[in-house]
Amino acid sequence: FDLILGTEIASGAHGGEAVIGGRLRARGIGCFLAGSDASLGKDFETLLTSQAASDARARWRPSIVEVVAAKPITPKTPASREVPPDMVAIGPVRFEMTVEYRVRETGFYDPNEFTEGRGYRLHTPAQVSHTADLGRYAINLTPVTNAQYAEFLRRSGYKPARTENFLKHWTNGAPPAGIEDHPVVYVDLDDARAYAAWAGKRLPSEGEWQFAAQGPDGLRYPWGNEMTPSLCNGGETGGTTPVKAFPGGRSPFGCYDMCGNVWEWTESEHGSGHSRFAMIRGGSYFKAAGSDWYMDGGPQPCRFAAKMLLMWPGLDRCATVGFRCAVDLAPPAAL
Repeated sequence: FDLILGTEIASGAHGGEAVIGGRLRARGIGCFLAGSDASLGKDFETLLTSQAASDARARWRPSIVEVVAAKPITPKTPASREVPPDMVAIGPVRFEMTVEYRVRETGFYDPNEFTEGRGYRLHTPAQVSHTADLGRYAINLTPVTNAQYAEFLRRSGYKPARTENFLKHWTNGAPPAGIEDHPVVYVDLDDARAYAAWAGKRLPSEGEWQFAAQGPDGLRYPWGNEMTPSLCNGGETGGTTPVKAFPGGRSPFGCYDMCGNVWEWTESEHGSGHSRFAMIRGGSYFKAAGSDWYMDGGPQPCRFAAKMLLMWPGLDRCATVGFRCAVDLAPPAAL
């Protein structure tokens, strides 16, 4: 049976082996099943009818990307007149924002970028540019640490609706000794948003994150235009490192860990009608080797972004993804 079309298919023989055949649409999927009446069950005909009806409704057409509104986050206070502790003030600023990425079969902001045959080749570098206008904001000097997230849980009582892989690296509900000042990981986008809302903050936009990393001169790396491995966590220890372990790798605004250590969530959730995704920034200590199909890893330039498909919390929570926070600041004229 063809479970996509909901139809029975004929089988033949070749060289003593049973052979089945069917049709697979371009950009489609295939699923075939063989079994006895007893093994398929009495509801199998109902399943076939349902699958045939579903296939008849299917429309294989390009999808339109829409920005998904973030879950409402109400800061505890209006735009601050003071720069909160452990944050740095930036902007307002307008800058030419160039985003680099690696071409994937999922496309980038546009999911049809590769499939529509626009001259791109899989796994090759590409970039897009636009003018970004940023208001006055402040951003954390470091990613949120395990100790800070533990304090949030203690004081807020936060519990995610789905707990799969939530803080998987902790032991008995607490970070193991010695990693309290490492960036918190195994948190999904909503776990990060929850912390930010509790702190009266939010996640930074892609533009805010990138400008904080590259500075007004558009540096390729937070410290300059050349990669210097000793200035970031490139995986030498096999895991995360303290968020202030590389003071020489700070950005022009003094931000730590904006290259390597862990990827960082940004407030960049998008939807294409059939999938959701968000952009993560900064790279991480881990880089899978052996295939171009693997997720991007290792320390990355300030302008590099990776498209992370959002599936469900158990998969969205990773050992290599953390976050930092931002907050709106009152414009200078109001000070």
